[in-house]
Amino acid sequence: MTKTRFTLLFSGLFLLFTNTLIANELNSVPTEQVTKGSTVSTPTTNANEAIATNVLDTKNRYVYQVNYKSISIGKMTQEYHWTGKDVEVNSVADFSFLYFSFGGSQKSDIDWDEQQKLFLSRSFFRQSVGFSVVDMTVNFDKDGRKTHVVNNGEKAEYTNDSAPIVDFNTITLQISEGLKAGQIDFEFYMQTSTSVAHYFFKVVGKEKIKTKFGELEAYRVEQVRKNDRTFIAWFAPTFENQMVKFHYKRKVLDINGELIEHNNTKLQ
Repeated sequence: MTKTRFTLLFSGLFLLFTNTLIANELNSVPTEQVTKGSTVSTPTTNANEAIATNVLDTKNRYVYQVNYKSISIGKMTQEYHWTGKDVEVNSVADFSFLYFSFGGSQKSDIDWDEQQKLFLSRSFFRQSVGFSVVDMTVNFDKDGRKTHVVNNGEKAEYTNDSAPIVDFNTITLQISEGLKAGQIDFEFYMQTSTSVAHYFFKVVGKEKIKTKFGELEAYRVEQVRKNDRTFIAWFAPTFENQMVKFHYKRKVLDINGELIEHNNTKLQ
């Protein structure tokens, strides 16, 4: 493998797990970018303003082993801090291969909207290091249909009238919630660094899979409407429909991951 191809391969791995590769490769939807390269307002939302003081406060932590084919390249960790059904999510990827080290994190504030039965992104902050450096902050308006983005110092706004715009952490939460209600088809509009991308997923059935925690029954969820790649994730009811395995394959990329550690803590 040439040095150039090697670098592109692992740049792709890094981008995949900082939530930009898949999103940018999906069909971008028609959105109105109101302002770019100029000063815009960036309102913040207090995710806990309307939450009673006696609701359950819980922390969950999930750690995934991530491999390129059969070679371990590192771990991805997702931490959830719940206050009722509102949650702060922190996703961290830490990878290395030979002489290359790369990774990133995304911290999201997410509210549950009881009327729409949806998780809504309120804000997120993304950082990445390695092949590229990203410092990105996004705030969402109350209805989720407008975003205020600051990406490496450059400001922009995006709107989407079709449905709320969300972030990566909200997508995985909503799939888990939808599975509990028997939902089969999922459609999302996700904020990336330069656009709003369109996601489609479908539940294709239930199957038994082997995991570190034994054989589990899991929902098999696939990305659809893309024929040049495969993305499959398995969500297990045993873990409250949390993702327990995933596989992404496209051209030279062949990535798989599996849940290897989890814990739940109820806070005082």
